[in-house]
Amino acid sequence: MEREQNEELDLSYYLNIIFKRFWLLVAIAALGLAAAVLVNLFMRPAYKATALMMINQEDAGKIDVSSYASFASVEDYYRTQYQLLTSRSLLDKVYRQMGLSAIEEFANPNGIKKLEKALKVEPITRSRLVNVSATTYDPQLSADIVNTLTNSFVADNVSNRVFMGQDVIAALESSEKSPAEQELLNSMPQVVNSDFIKTLKQQAAQLTAERARLLAKYTKYHPDVISVQNQLDAINAQITTETRRLVQSIKIELSGQFSGNNIRVIDPAVTPEKPVRPRKLINLAVGLLAGGLLGLLIVFVWEFLDQSVKSSEDLEEKLHLPFLGFVPYEKAKKKESEYASLLKDGNFLQAENVRNIRTMLDFALADQHNAPLLITSSMQGEGKSHLSAALLVAMAQTGKKVLLIDGDLRRSRAHRIFKLSTDKGLSNIWDADPKKAGYAANIQSVPDVPNLFVMTSGQRPPNPAELLNTPKLADFINWAVENYDQVVVDCPAILPVSDTLLWGKYIPRGVFVIKYGQTNAKLAQLALDKLQKAGVKILGAVIGHYRPEGLSYGKYGYYKTYGYYNEEK
Repeated sequence: MEREQNEELDLSYYLNIIFKRFWLLVAIAALGLAAAVLVNLFMRPAYKATALMMINQEDAGKIDVSSYASFASVEDYYRTQYQLLTSRSLLDKVYRQMGLSAIEEFANPNGIKKLEKALKVEPITRSRLVNVSATTYDPQLSADIVNTLTNSFVADNVSNRVFMGQDVIAALESSEKSPAEQELLNSMPQVVNSDFIKTLKQQAAQLTAERARLLAKYTKYHPDVISVQNQLDAINAQITTETRRLVQSIKIELSGQFSGNNIRVIDPAVTPEKPVRPRKLINLAVGLLAGGLLGLLIVFVWEFLDQSVKSSEDLEEKLHLPFLGFVPYEKAKKKESEYASLLKDGNFLQAENVRNIRTMLDFALADQHNAPLLITSSMQGEGKSHLSAALLVAMAQTGKKVLLIDGDLRRSRAHRIFKLSTDKGLSNIWDADPKKAGYAANIQSVPDVPNLFVMTSGQRPPNPAELLNTPKLADFINWAVENYDQVVVDCPAILPVSDTLLWGKYIPRGVFVIKYGQTNAKLAQLALDKLQKAGVKILGAVIGHYRPEGLSYGKYGYYKTYGYYNEEK
């Protein structure tokens, strides 16, 4: 059972990877299909003409002229014929006869090689039939090449048979046969395979051996030697007589055999009407399939190389951080604040997720609910200011008196989010004028959010790090904790500057913000290591700008269709 669950999880994992980059996969598959369309449009059409031939072996009962080539088997015979069909001598003959050198497709150099490449010999299984085809850009030329080739092959086969037959007949008709002619006759299958001649030759061999034994004891005039010699002469005479009889029958048979042919064309090639290339449907299918496979490869390689954080599992495996929640991406409407969904009636997607994060922080803080927090990230632009503002609005809605401090004296955002003035703010607490340096005097309320107070960064100072590294900052934090139920500092990103580490000297707890699919795990780990060395405990991480993808939790419908709670409305 556990194994089946693991297999399902593995399948879901791979499907999730595919769905996350589904449009990339579709785009690459579309490119493959487009490439196939271009091939179909620009590939020159090619035409294939085919002739059907039949190649027979000689009957066993007749003289087998092909046997003089010493074929070991029927298979060898047919393989030889197929090779002869594309032999260089035959192709050269066809090439010159048709004047193919004047045709661009087969022009020199390597004209005969081009012709050989255009030809194809395809034996039909379990038959004596063979298809001979030629593929060229001219349909009529394809048919002419095949017909010229097959006719030349048949004609050459007849000439070879007649030529070989003439040698045999000459040997048969010769009254005084030369040793070579006699050897030719003795090697004929009818002579070699005659059982009677085999028996006579065995007897002759025995008598020859007996004569040799007697000559070792006696002279050639001894009666026993003479008797054995007479028997040997008689048997040799019988062998000669039987051989002449067989040769005579062969001569009679040959007189009418060579006029026939064991190879013939059954169906000559005709001019093809449709091209065989390009195969448009097959090309489209191959292009789509190749594009899809390439797309899958790129998707999985991309996933393997991707070091960004996109899920709670990534947080636990890559950064070893508790997961506090998602802040889904929502495109803000014009003239609406970034926290507008928290002020509307109903359970909106982003608002509910922020409230869930608020609840998780309550659990993480346990008995220290009023402990100050800092919110930071590894790099700029990962959504920490957006989370800080939304989270403080959610805390204020519980009735707590909360203070948001814009601790980024270099690139502040709180005043833009809440549309507040920067004439007073954090940088003023170091002012030499006591009236301007008062803590309460530099804090502003948010008109549309009761219980929410904001200290903007104020005017940008020339030396932020030096200001933060003074006892004044500790005194201000102590004052804020005494006067507000919850204090949250929106700190700068860790890696560009050291300001967050200076805040960490007085605020030892924080929340780390990850931008979905953008934050690099290695850079985030480097930032976390710096926080750890500075003594800051990260309570957990929030994944901002979350976009549900693939088969992830958000895709199941919770994040996608949160309107379940609004059905009644």
